[in-house]
Amino acid sequence: MSIKVQNLTFSYGDKETLHNVEFSSEDGDLTAVLGPNGAGKSTFFKCILGFLKANTGKILLNGKDMKTLTRAEIAKEIAYIPQSITPTFNYTVLDTVLMGTTNSLKAFESPSAAQKAHAVEILDSLGIAHLSYRGCGNISGGERQLVLLARALIQNAKILLMDEPTANLDYGNQYKVMKRISALAEQGYTVIFSTHDPNQALLHATRIFVLRNGSTVINGAPEQVLTEAKLSELYGIDISLKKVKLCDSETLVCLPVN
Repeated sequence: MSIKVQNLTFSYGDKETLHNVEFSSEDGDLTAVLGPNGAGKSTFFKCILGFLKANTGKILLNGKDMKTLTRAEIAKEIAYIPQSITPTFNYTVLDTVLMGTTNSLKAFESPSAAQKAHAVEILDSLGIAHLSYRGCGNISGGERQLVLLARALIQNAKILLMDEPTANLDYGNQYKVMKRISALAEQGYTVIFSTHDPNQALLHATRIFVLRNGSTVINGAPEQVLTEAKLSELYGIDISLKKVKLCDSETLVCLPVN
């Protein structure tokens, strides 16, 4: 599964938000989308999902121009995981996950027994099967984010687009959610997630994509493209990169310089 963006430009009225953006991601890629506030990250996601119509350029889904695909066809290939929010209605965890089957159901058709069993299997794989009959309003933010991930997985889409999946989560839940996401990439999913934390990108991502002022400024492997100079320029503060040993491996972390 692959997604490729070519020469993408988008404007809100006469204000250009994205300019000649180039991007690609394939099977097993875990791509972190970084950028300061107002860089165009959310607009970029909305263009990929078809919520916004680009002025120029192409978005190719497995080599096909997305303009030629229906919503149902796109939903079979791309699953969107929004930021965790407090639900308006207190649906159970299982019912919330089963909402992800709608792209495969006919009008007025209910999920089958097999789909319900599959939903429980997915919840079990994410470690939250014991919450199946708990209301989504009665679980933690981290658990709710895993529920949204489970709802995406039951779509059987192999491209996961995640908008700040750890926003508003405590440090422990951030790590747990990112470990689950990393495991999905290792299983062959194409995962694209936005984050404001460069350390998440350094620790988990296999590719880095950076937007600034609506343009692509960095695109490549973390260790090759994330330098102290580029991070300092991106965030407007002096940043130092340090190697930290974790078990039998090393990882880079970034720290602000006083």
